[in-house]
Amino acid sequence: MGDRRVTQSSRFFVTLENAKTKNQTQSREDEEATWQLHIRALKEADRGCYMCQLNTKPMLSQLGCVDVLVPPDILSSGTSDGEVSVLEGENATLSCKASGRPPPRVFWRREKSDYILMRGVHDPLVQVDNPSGERLELTRVDRRQMGAYLCIAKNEVPPAVSKRVNLKVNFPPSAKTPNQLLSSPLDTNVSLICLIEAYPKTINLWMRKEQVIMSGGRYEIDERGDPDEEWKTTIVLKIRRLEKTDLGEYTCSASSSMGKAEATLRVYEIERATVPSRVTSTNWKRLNRGKSKSGQGTMVNRIFHQQVSTPAMQKSTARLTYNNRYATTSTTADPHVSLIKDHDNDGDEEEDDDDDKKRAKGG
Repeated sequence: MGDRRVTQSSRFFVTLENAKTKNQTQSREDEEATWQLHIRALKEADRGCYMCQLNTKPMLSQLGCVDVLVPPDILSSGTSDGEVSVLEGENATLSCKASGRPPPRVFWRREKSDYILMRGVHDPLVQVDNPSGERLELTRVDRRQMGAYLCIAKNEVPPAVSKRVNLKVNFPPSAKTPNQLLSSPLDTNVSLICLIEAYPKTINLWMRKEQVIMSGGRYEIDERGDPDEEWKTTIVLKIRRLEKTDLGEYTCSASSSMGKAEATLRVYEIERATVPSRVTSTNWKRLNRGKSKSGQGTMVNRIFHQQVSTPAMQKSTARLTYNNRYATTSTTADPHVSLIKDHDNDGDEEEDDDDDKKRAKGG
């Protein structure tokens, strides 16, 4: 009656429940008892079938089976190391061995992306969502495939587990300048930009006349990497208050164990743009009222005002008289200033007309 020890392990014990003795029942058929096997701290090794046996003639027995569910786990054996390094154009294989019950499903994803770039049927890289399998095969690896990959194992028992594998793609450096010619007026600030692609990381320099340029004074060098594509680097040379001595050719250099690359650009001077003066209504009110005389003839400036449908289309017309020949030129007025008719000029224009008539008769 009560507990019965079946092994020397404290994790297993048997209990008897609902037991009724002969004194409590009226017949043998009413005698009953329930024996239960208890397993503490269940382990995967406890999976299997257990027999309840009655030593009667004939012997009676009943089987009870236990299936132990195990959450997924990623095994160190058969799984890629934390970093896999290949040359660009080679094949790469990322492996991930997982255990668990039921057997877990293994799939892959990029750490900073929702898809993985893989070679398609016709060779170009295509986007694949969460490819599955314990092996991720990448053929003719491209630098765009570089980065961290996550192997994720998942079954019916939480939690899911993951392993991070960093793929490094090594290739020689390349350098280019977006603008090979850079023009700027003197005494302005200019920025020389150089774009570098390489892995492993390169030693980057700006040079001029075979001399390395260092940050300091009017020069500042800024180097920054791309947060999403680690093989990309931008180096910027900033020159403050451009001088004549700064004009010429500059070289951007990038070198690593895989090789060296250079790119050049030329800085030259351009003249500052001049802002043309505008003729405003204040100039029109009284323009060249005086007369200028020369040995060949007389030139008289006359102003006529004309207002059209919109202020933006207001114009003034200057008629030039030279040796009794007329030429007409136009200048655009300020659209925000209303035109003012100069009544004082009306008399001057009449006097000018009389003078012209007298000269014509005298001629």
